[in-house]
Amino acid sequence: MGNKIAFLFPAFITDFTEKEVEFLQKNSIDINQYLSRISNTLSIEFPGFFYDNKYFREELNSQILAYAISCAMSDALFSKGLFPNLIAGYSMGIYASLYASGSVNFETGAELIYKAYNLVKELTETGKYGMGAIIGLAYNDIERLTQAKSYHAEIINVNNEHSMVIAGTKKDVRELLEKSTDEGALTTAELTVNTPYHSKFLLKYSEPFRKYLNKIQIKNAEIPIISTYNQREVVQLEEIKSELVFNLTQKINWYNTMQKLINLGINEMFECGAGKDLKKISRFIKGDYKLKSIHKI
Repeated sequence: MGNKIAFLFPAFITDFTEKEVEFLQKNSIDINQYLSRISNTLSIEFPGFFYDNKYFREELNSQILAYAISCAMSDALFSKGLFPNLIAGYSMGIYASLYASGSVNFETGAELIYKAYNLVKELTETGKYGMGAIIGLAYNDIERLTQAKSYHAEIINVNNEHSMVIAGTKKDVRELLEKSTDEGALTTAELTVNTPYHSKFLLKYSEPFRKYLNKIQIKNAEIPIISTYNQREVVQLEEIKSELVFNLTQKINWYNTMQKLINLGINEMFECGAGKDLKKISRFIKGDYKLKSIHKI
C-alpha cells in the first residue's frame, strides 16, 4: 500500500532552523516575491526577509511572514510532484492550508489574516490579554487549577496529552502559569502574543467575521482539510466559512486532529512552514507515521 500524505501548516514562528531560505532557493522560489505580493495586496510595505529581522516579531507581521513561508513551501512540494490526500492547519496555519487546498488564492489568504487581526485589534492593543504554554500537566489538572481560582483564562488548544495552550487576561494567564509550575509542570512559558486566540473572549467577533467572509472570494477545497475544531473533513464553501469563524473564536484540539489523520491512514506528513514546532509536538503523539520538516527533503 502506498503512502497517504498530509501537509501540515504551523502557526506563529517561534524559531527558525535557518535552512528555510536555502530550501526555497533550491526549488527556485524567492520568499521576497511572496512578501512583495502581500505588500501590493495590503498596501503595506513589508521589508525583505532575513533571519532575526525584528520587524517580523510584531504580531501581524509575524503572521504574514509565517503565511508567506508556508505557502511558498507547499508550492515547492507541489512542484516536486507531491500532492497531499489531506491538509491541516495549526491555529493561524488555517490560512495557508486554505491556499494549499485551492480554496483561496494567495492574496485572499493574506487579506483574511489582515481582516481577522484588525477585527480583534481592540483587544490586542489593550495589552491586557495573552497566551501561555504548559507542558507536563494533564488537561484535568489545568482545568482544576483554573476553576479553583475562577481565572479569566482557559485551555484553548491541546497539543498532546501533556502539552496545552491557554489564553485569557494577561494577569490570570501569568498566575495560572505560576500555579502550574507549583503543581509540577515541567515547563511553562508566556507566549509573545497579545491576542487571546481561540478563546471565549473573541466570541463577539464571530458574526462580524462571518459577514466579511460572505463578501470575499472563497470556493470549495480541492483537497479536504481536517478541522482542528471538531476534526470533520472540510470541503464545501459554507463549511470553510464556518471553520474560519470557529478557528478564530473557539477552542481547537491539535492532538485530536493528529489522531484523526492517523486513523484515516495518513502515514507521511510534511510540515510546511518555518521551524519545526509541529515535529516537536508530534514526538508525544503515538502512531504509525512520519512527520518531516520539509527543508530536510
